[in-house]
Amino acid sequence: MDFRGDERAVTVQIGAVLLFGIIIISMSMYQATVVPNQNEQVEFQHNQDVHNEFVTLRGAVVESAAKSTPTPTTVSLGTRYPSRTLFVNPGPATGTLQTRSLGTFAVSNVSTNEAETSDYVTDNRLSFTTKALEYRPGYNVMQNAPTTVYENTVAYNRFDNGYNGTLSGQSLVDGRTISLVLLAGNYSENGVGSATIDAQAVSRATRTVSVTNNASANNVTITVPTKLSADDWRTILTDAEELDGSGDTSNDAYVHAVREGPTDESVVFVMERGATYDLRIGNVGVGSGIETPSPHYLTTTGPSSETVDSGGSETVTFEVRDRYNNPVSGVSVNFSASSAAVSLSTDSATTDADGRVEVTVTGQSAGTAAVLGSFDDDTFASATRQDASVSVTVSSGGSGGGVGGLLYENDAVGRDGDDSGSTRGGIEFSLQNVGTDSVEVLDVVVNPHDDRINGLSDRVGQGDNDPGETEFYVESPSGDGRVDYLISQSEYVTVPDDGIATDLDEDGNIAGPNPVVGSGESAKFYVYEFFDDGSNVNMVDEWVTARVSYRLPNGLVDSKTYTFRVNDAPPDGNSPPTARAGGPYTVSEGGSIQLDGSSSSDDDGTVDSYSWAITNDPTGGASISNAGSETPTFDAPSSVSGDTDVTVRLTVTDDDGATDTTTTTVTVQDTGGGNDAPTVDITDIQVFEAGNSGNVQTVTVAFSPDDANGDLRTGTVFVRVGGVLTDTASFSLTGAEGRTVTAQLSGNQNRGLVEVTVVVSDSQSATGSDTKDETQV
Repeated sequence: MDFRGDERAVTVQIGAVLLFGIIIISMSMYQATVVPNQNEQVEFQHNQDVHNEFVTLRGAVVESAAKSTPTPTTVSLGTRYPSRTLFVNPGPATGTLQTRSLGTFAVSNVSTNEAETSDYVTDNRLSFTTKALEYRPGYNVMQNAPTTVYENTVAYNRFDNGYNGTLSGQSLVDGRTISLVLLAGNYSENGVGSATIDAQAVSRATRTVSVTNNASANNVTITVPTKLSADDWRTILTDAEELDGSGDTSNDAYVHAVREGPTDESVVFVMERGATYDLRIGNVGVGSGIETPSPHYLTTTGPSSETVDSGGSETVTFEVRDRYNNPVSGVSVNFSASSAAVSLSTDSATTDADGRVEVTVTGQSAGTAAVLGSFDDDTFASATRQDASVSVTVSSGGSGGGVGGLLYENDAVGRDGDDSGSTRGGIEFSLQNVGTDSVEVLDVVVNPHDDRINGLSDRVGQGDNDPGETEFYVESPSGDGRVDYLISQSEYVTVPDDGIATDLDEDGNIAGPNPVVGSGESAKFYVYEFFDDGSNVNMVDEWVTARVSYRLPNGLVDSKTYTFRVNDAPPDGNSPPTARAGGPYTVSEGGSIQLDGSSSSDDDGTVDSYSWAITNDPTGGASISNAGSETPTFDAPSSVSGDTDVTVRLTVTDDDGATDTTTTTVTVQDTGGGNDAPTVDITDIQVFEAGNSGNVQTVTVAFSPDDANGDLRTGTVFVRVGGVLTDTASFSLTGAEGRTVTAQLSGNQNRGLVEVTVVVSDSQSATGSDTKDETQV
């Protein structure tokens, strides 16, 4: 048979060629369209991630301006595309993060009434250079990607056609507070991976200077170097409710106008006239080339003049600051006196971590002398910023039937009051009457040197008027006095720039009877607690000036000013513990509730023991089980006639034998006899150790809850090992009446006897409890 003319296979070959061509064309179209689109999505998502990372970076820079430790953050410079088997990706997308020079910040038309601080204001103007951080992506597909920028406390995107909204808010202006966060250093990183930026304060913003317009016709102005336009800044400040050109400052908006600056890349904030502004300046460094600021001027932290008796002493404190108005440590300061009326304890000293040095001035003979300080050389020139002085008047002593005087006992310590927190926001210090006459304390003014401290509150509400439960308390053997502000627990009293005074009465005296300090007696002053914009401040290591006015028996009124650092512990080396009893508590009649003293603390040791006691029980039937434990059980009487308050006292003892006592209230509710309290029985306790170490790893508890009314709601298990609470667990018990419930809790690797308490409650808050140790089941 002849097949030479047969063409039946031609169509198969042609079909295969056409199919192959279609596949090639489809793959080409996929490579040309789908792959770029997918890669563009990868780039877009990376850009969104960078935006979020810049918000974090902005927060790190702003926060670092007031911190002593660096704040590291990361920015993803580039991204890689998903791997493909048959298709081709471009190379990884890269990006560049680097600092860029912005220009000069300037605060103009300013003056300050702080004598020494005004030395560093030159020609009514302050100026500082600053930089920005910019991220520029090098994407392969995504077009018109923005440059992401941090500058002047703001993070934003800058497109080729201009600004397109911020990624964060601004903190440059907040009411009357002007916070300049300057950026210094040289940083540049390019690539695909992540760049780490360590933001470190070069000059930490710990001081505030009050400034106002230098002439009645002038406004304080802030020249801001920026890549943003004046319109952009108007939008930013309007969104922050800081811009209001009406001149009305009752809305706390103090930016009067924003106008174009002296250069193309600057704007000017015109502030409201006549206001006093709190100016804070922090300098944050990133990368390399960061210069540590040098000492710039010397100032005093107390009053410009002091009075001392002949033979008496006062402490004068100087502070060295840099050009950003922040303290400088490790600077040698020379001292001298202008006359022989006084003698000095030393002729030089080195500034501490707060930039401060002290010199003790002793009166030698009646007269006046200037105590002179200088850090540039041994000579003194009052007109130079490197020098400062305090005038001291030496009196010959009191007259008319004896001498009275109060001597600081060098015992100021930071304390935590009776509020719910644990921050040592209060201070205590003692003054001894070294005179021959008794004195009557009239007024007390307390002024923390850190200008950020602007509030005082005991945060107890209406307490028992004890020390720690009032804002001011003066304790003396011959009579106490106190001041308790009538404010809610969430409020605080404003601390003015010149300190907070106790002149609440019409006569300006401490509330109630004025404290009397007899000859040779000591009075203890309690001040609780200090805040910074609502945040409790740890007063340990803070500097404080206290001025105490007092009256002598002959009617003469005198005052003494004391400047001291708040210590961590008193001179005897032991700080007493702080008792915290929790509460107030509420329990139904016939029920039980767990009291909690676990928040009690000892700043320089441990709490060794707890002692609970009922001090006032109108019901006559309340009791406390395990009264020597950290978390005992309060058992309410089976019936009360109306809701009744029971007072419970907690006394804690530390490892040095010092004690502290506090009280709390348990309200026993009258449920009308229509509800039976639930019950619970611990049926098993299984202890699991880590190997044979004796360290308790876990504790499994089985218990049976019940309620005659069938309305169980919740249960809480407490595990203590060796008397220490190691774990708690809470869960729902709805419908669990008569069943066995099992829970596993941690022993926290502690050693000792295992004790378990289970507390159950019903829908009417009635409770029942059971406590057993591992030997009782």
